Amino acid sequence: MPRRYPLLVFLSILVAIITAYFCYTAASQSSLPFEVTLVSTRAAAIKPLRDIPLPTNLRVGDQIDLPASPRSARIALLQLILGEIRTPANQSYDFQIRRNETLIKVSVTSISEGSILGDAWVSICESLLAAGMALLLLWRGRDWAAAGMALWVIGFSAGRALNYIPGADALVLGGMQIGATVLYLLARIGFYITIESMLGNVLTAHRRTIFRITFLVVLFTGAVQQLYGVGIFIATGWAEFLRPAYGLIFSTSYLIPVIMLFLTYNSADAAQRLRLRWIMWGSVILLTAIVFSNTPVPFLEFRTTLTLINIGYALALGGFLYAVLRHRVVNVSVFIDRTLVYGSVTALVVGVLAAVNSIVQHAALGTSASVLLQVVVPLTLGIVLGRVRHYADKIVERLLFRNKYLAEKSLRHFARHSGGYDRADALVAATTQIIHKKIGAPGVAVYIRKTEGYTLVSSAGQIKYSVNLPGDDAALAAARSGAREIDLSELHSAFGSDGYVFPMGTQAVLVCANRPGEHYAAEDRRLLAYVAGKAGAAQQTLRIQEKIAWLESKAAMVDALASGMLTASPEIQALARRMATAPAMS
Repeated sequence: MPRRYPLLVFLSILVAIITAYFCYTAASQSSLPFEVTLVSTRAAAIKPLRDIPLPTNLRVGDQIDLPASPRSARIALLQLILGEIRTPANQSYDFQIRRNETLIKVSVTSISEGSILGDAWVSICESLLAAGMALLLLWRGRDWAAAGMALWVIGFSAGRALNYIPGADALVLGGMQIGATVLYLLARIGFYITIESMLGNVLTAHRRTIFRITFLVVLFTGAVQQLYGVGIFIATGWAEFLRPAYGLIFSTSYLIPVIMLFLTYNSADAAQRLRLRWIMWGSVILLTAIVFSNTPVPFLEFRTTLTLINIGYALALGGFLYAVLRHRVVNVSVFIDRTLVYGSVTALVVGVLAAVNSIVQHAALGTSASVLLQVVVPLTLGIVLGRVRHYADKIVERLLFRNKYLAEKSLRHFARHSGGYDRADALVAATTQIIHKKIGAPGVAVYIRKTEGYTLVSSAGQIKYSVNLPGDDAALAAARSGAREIDLSELHSAFGSDGYVFPMGTQAVLVCANRPGEHYAAEDRRLLAYVAGKAGAAQQTLRIQEKIAWLESKAAMVDALASGMLTASPEIQALARRMATAPAMS
């Protein structure tokens, strides 16, 4: 995809602003000092918040008459009904309360919750995770799946940040709600683009058309329900379209791509299913959080619901980010460096050791402890935390690098012992098979140079390569020029544009196609070049030995014919005697 750097810079700045604002508002929230539950299209019942008593002029079970209450009061209630719009702190609102069939006016002042909400830190971590994921996809993404996921993350984060702006005026609140809904719609479109692009050819054209039409219909219906429901409630107090059941309509637009994933999962190959699995379950968690957000559960407290929603968002984002980095579900030209990760773990353990040692020294030992005790305590802590670091390294290796480490170990072992083969054709076949198996390349091939060009001698994977190629092919010419690796995307070659070519000495090349939706990282290419070099040198040596053996057998046959040990016509025996007595060429 072409890179538009001014747009990327603008979007990156926008992501930074959104993240900074969201973190600020998440740590300093304000709301009305009670919860509400819609009991009809015209009334909402009041419930107390946990740890916060109801105002003295309100009682449990009081019902707010929505049409009779002022418009500003209805706007303030939107935070509690939708779970998103923020109410300004220390703002007074007049509610019409129906109590014992009597309508009374009650004035309520909104409170500043500060850090009371338990989901504040979860929200901040989730926002930072979303920002990192958005920047990664913007700057390192290479395909439509990455672009769609970036649109989803940015639209979703921007919509939530817009809804966190406190609003009191109807015009301001209406504009925020419309803007947030548009951003949420863009996020849903981005999410759909990601899933459809990831599925690729697994999704048939007929199914693709059906899913697209269904998605657009559901998306439009949800947008109308959201905008019309809020607008009619602010104008008249009629809350029918804000009832929990209608919130499912807006959530269904996320359900369509999730269904698409599950219906096509079994049609994908094993490698693709591994990549789709994390996205599938991350999508299920995300969909659950979206349903909770758009359809509040009556028996769950408002804060509990918010906490569950934010935990769901954080888990879904974490799963998607892990899938992007570890299983390359979208095409991102980045890899996780093992040295950096292990170094970070070590630094973290050392930091914890220093902090714990400082606490023990000042809080537990004091200044009167003996020198021996002051030495033994840090030493003991170091031994304990050293074991912690060992286990942390094992966990990191298992989560991120175990398969990669084992594959690299197998390939290096093969390369070191490639000289032990007796036949060149067996070595070449083993090279293509082990690279296909350990690297997961969809296509691997080895070509040998002949007089008339290059000939395919071994291949593995589902990609079918040409049997014969001319020697002046761009990739083959580049391989003969001494390049260590050739990126096919930079050339016009018969091998296509998705993969790499690695020289195997001077007479052979290794062709390795990219994994679906992914370009090999630099360390992967170095490993493939190492294997190609070792295996190429070994197979070239074996071919020379085979040629020498063939020449020796040919000379032995000539001697046998010349001496009469083999029966032949007089003419052939005379020719053999002349060849045997001819002087050797210097």
